[in-house]
Amino acid sequence: MVAPFDTTDFRRTLGYLPTGVTVITTTDPFGRPVGMACNSFMSVSLNPPLVMLCVGNASATLVDLRQSGGFCANILGSGQGQLCRQFSVKDIDRFAGVRWTESAAGPELCDALAWMSCSIDVEHVAGDHVILIAEVTALRVNQDEPEPLVFHRGVFGSFRENAEPLAAGASPRPGAGGAARAASAAPSTAG
Repeated sequence: MVAPFDTTDFRRTLGYLPTGVTVITTTDPFGRPVGMACNSFMSVSLNPPLVMLCVGNASATLVDLRQSGGFCANILGSGQGQLCRQFSVKDIDRFAGVRWTESAAGPELCDALAWMSCSIDVEHVAGDHVILIAEVTALRVNQDEPEPLVFHRGVFGSFRENAEPLAAGASPRPGAGGAARAASAAPSTAG
């Protein structure tokens, strides 16, 4: 192993781990929609249904998340790379030209792969980020968008199921096949 390393090395190395991409949305105290791109979103527990996300502790969206107490996790589909880029740029109207509908947890972005309404339970400070753990209170899936948006080594791509079974002795799922594929370059997606 090579030591020491800097933040660029750390970010580049973590880039080898593919992640899904979400846009986290909520509303500000005046009811206006706010949101941010987030690839540090994952499940924590099945019972109760908990998820976690990491938000930069200097993020303006963090203030609104704390105040609202909840959010909508919009899981992006394979064709939504540009949408992710829009929600990762600071000091712009991130909702400009974006189709969305209201929900109790926060705006649901149209054409996303799936939506989760979440209520924030716990917050932990972790370095230059804050970890939010939230309970999922409602969810739904867009059956018309089968492939997720994936972020890997600085680019967007997608994922197709491989016919190889997950465990020895397991049979492959019907219709499974393909491999990961790359798309276009993308910025960092940290709030």
